[in-house]
Amino acid sequence: MRRSLIGWNSHKAAKSSKASPKATSASREITVRGIRIELLRKEIKNIHLRVYPPDGRVRVSAPTRLPLDSVVGLIEERLEWIQAQQLRVCSVAVPTRFVDGEIHLFGGRAYNLRVIETLATERVALVFPNILELHSRSGSTSEDRRRLLEGWYREQLRSKAAPFFEKWERILGVEAAEWRVRKMSTRWGSCNVKAKRIWLSLELAKKSDDCLEYVVVHELAHLLEPGHGPRFVAHMDRAISNWRDLKKKLNLSV
Repeated sequence: MRRSLIGWNSHKAAKSSKASPKATSASREITVRGIRIELLRKEIKNIHLRVYPPDGRVRVSAPTRLPLDSVVGLIEERLEWIQAQQLRVCSVAVPTRFVDGEIHLFGGRAYNLRVIETLATERVALVFPNILELHSRSGSTSEDRRRLLEGWYREQLRSKAAPFFEKWERILGVEAAEWRVRKMSTRWGSCNVKAKRIWLSLELAKKSDDCLEYVVVHELAHLLEPGHGPRFVAHMDRAISNWRDLKKKLNLSV
């Protein structure tokens, strides 16, 4: 089976590269705005950029004679595109090693993981524009780092969801007895109507805020109508007119 990849090439490099009778190549790693990139130098006319599944690895093939600052400049012009493609390919495969350079998702964006050993308190931090720093103990295992990141995801999700619950309970005229976050493999959320208890999937931490808000409204609407029939749809239509689009967005691989 052919391995799928997403690519882009630029003709801006043509003037800076001259053909050579000998085809040569050299590889090195560079970092551009926190993104680790394999830079392959070749006797070619144009620059080519590709993002590979399953881990969002980035490779750039550039003309041998094109100055490095020109290569970096062209990569910087395509940073948003790179991040979008990393988000697309990495949402299919979940990273399991939790090491430098892995792509992890948060809030609907792709971030490059940077693991930092620390003797202080373990923590997770977002570094502008696209780095997720994991400050963990020296000698920590992949499982240790997974638990640390999931704990941070849980805190962030609770912080983001709280104002959505407050807002929509007031608008819909309902009140959940409690809401919690847990790992769920097949649902984004669930509602026990009798107990008025709502659960949110931990995976929602990886999704954009508008998708999270949609799930909150969806589950609260079940306190008005337990099923998914016409009455439920009417409640959703009145609450969020574009909820169908948000549902599609949430269930896409990205």
